[in-house]
Amino acid sequence: MTGAPTRALALPVSNLPGGENDWDEKIKEANEVYSGRVHNICCDNCHSHVAYALNAMEIKAFGISKWDMVKLALLVFFKGRFLSFTGLVAQFLPSFVMLAILLLSISLS
Repeated sequence: MTGAPTRALALPVSNLPGGENDWDEKIKEANEVYSGRVHNICCDNCHSHVAYALNAMEIKAFGISKWDMVKLALLVFFKGRFLSFTGLVAQFLPSFVMLAILLLSISLS
């Protein structure tokens, strides 16, 4: 499943160990590694892809030096900013609809 990003987190990357050129190279490296992988929701997803790139760049931010999909997902969830109101709705509306259906079905039982 693909789509436009709904949330983003700015990382302080002004002091990259390898400089700006390293940024591009490590992104390419992560893209090459993940181009051959099947992304899935639980084990190897877009958060894993980004964590791979951050580890390759040796970025240390928010007290994290060893990145993984769980740390990244939690950090983006709690510290990230929505890019638009539409992004906020797109991210939470399906959950609220499912919760409403569940509560309605329980109340009718």
